[in-house]
Amino acid sequence: MKKLLLSLAMISLVSVCSGQSFNDFIDFERGMSSFNYLTIDRISNPGNIWQTGVPGKIIFDSAYSKTHAIVTDTLQSYPVNSSSSFIITHLRPDNSNVGNESLQLNFWFKINTDSLTDFGTIEASIDQGKNWVNLMTQDSMYQFRWMEIKPVLTGNSNGWQHFALELRSLTYELGYSDTLLYRFTFTSDSIDNHKEGWMLDDFQLVDYWEGIDDNASNTALSIVPNPTAGMIRLDFVDASKNNCIEIINNSGQLVFETNNYTDKLIDLSHLKNGNYFLRYFCEKKTLTGKFIISR
Repeated sequence: MKKLLLSLAMISLVSVCSGQSFNDFIDFERGMSSFNYLTIDRISNPGNIWQTGVPGKIIFDSAYSKTHAIVTDTLQSYPVNSSSSFIITHLRPDNSNVGNESLQLNFWFKINTDSLTDFGTIEASIDQGKNWVNLMTQDSMYQFRWMEIKPVLTGNSNGWQHFALELRSLTYELGYSDTLLYRFTFTSDSIDNHKEGWMLDDFQLVDYWEGIDDNASNTALSIVPNPTAGMIRLDFVDASKNNCIEIINNSGQLVFETNNYTDKLIDLSHLKNGNYFLRYFCEKKTLTGKFIISR
């Protein structure tokens, strides 16, 4: 097992002070009958090559974590002149704070193709698939924010790469929707070089938004500096009370925990660059925040 994963599937974390976060974590470890969030259409496209299972190819020889992933065929190279898609449905919590929301798509992937005309496409829809936004080509139009280097979904990824995109402006521009669809399409040309295609694993679908509490005396969690090179502190929290801090990375892994925060700097210099979620527990209160490590 490559990663020790914190179970985040369908858990809603509600802050009584500042905001809410909602995370779907998907690792494809259950049978297909349990995947009510996953659609692989083999009715309109009988040749759809997407499969969930244990990868058994030369390059795609294991999942990112545990045993299962979603792959353009778990055993065979991808065929020529193919176009195959799967859709992930993200059911979102009710929220009226459109514009104050952080909407994120995170996952790990490998890609192995023979040319620029064999490639992957990722789209999003907030109207049940009537209209789609191409996340790779319309990212500038909608001012999406890449939280890591924008990946290339063709050629050879040379190992696992992390996809991390913030789509805050998607709901800001198009309006709130309680159902968000992500469509992943792999397209191949007429040349067969026996490549392995596209493999994805460990999805984290994130909604986080700031709200206004009914109790005006409560203050939002503030993490400073943000971004940080490795040292952070929390402002506006009462460190004299019993408290606990947990920090989770984009893969859902618990990377830091303390039961004795005393308003001092927290040294996170051992963590890699990337986006992190912080949960602060104090008596009956839970506050959540996010920050970036960048050096």
